[in-house]
Amino acid sequence: MSVLCDMDLYFQVKSFQSFETSLLQELEYEKWLNIFSDDLRYRAPLVSVTDHRAGSLSNSTDLMLYDDSFETLKLRVARAKSKRAWTETPPSRLRYFIDPIEIKEEGDALVVVSNMIIYQTRLQREENLFIGQRTDRIRRAEDQWAVFDRFAVIDRTVLPSKNLTVFF
Repeated sequence: MSVLCDMDLYFQVKSFQSFETSLLQELEYEKWLNIFSDDLRYRAPLVSVTDHRAGSLSNSTDLMLYDDSFETLKLRVARAKSKRAWTETPPSRLRYFIDPIEIKEEGDALVVVSNMIIYQTRLQREENLFIGQRTDRIRRAEDQWAVFDRFAVIDRTVLPSKNLTVFF
């Protein structure tokens, strides 16, 4: 059952997403990690051109742009904040637009399907636009929501950026 009609729950989810967006835009990656649970699975599949939409996504045995656990995501955050991340010196300017379009209850969790647009600009002329859909599975952890599964699909077969330093 979709619970978009439950305004209180919608507001909680939207507030949670807004909090995450503000952390990402301010490059507060260490604080951003706190919205995830320790059993996180964080994935972004490759998209290919096929005759059928259902066959365009990579399956679980194919290559992924990202296929991280909480531990590997922590390593990527540590690298992003280090001086070794030369592609982010100076840092990108980012804008995130995340909008939930469906919220469903699944046991003690929620499945939140959202449209997303991420705008990245670097230096003087480098611009990247990532548009897609994100499915988050979230559950209560103490007094806040925590993401334990993220599946982000970018609606492009060839990514516009020279490197992939954006978190979805």
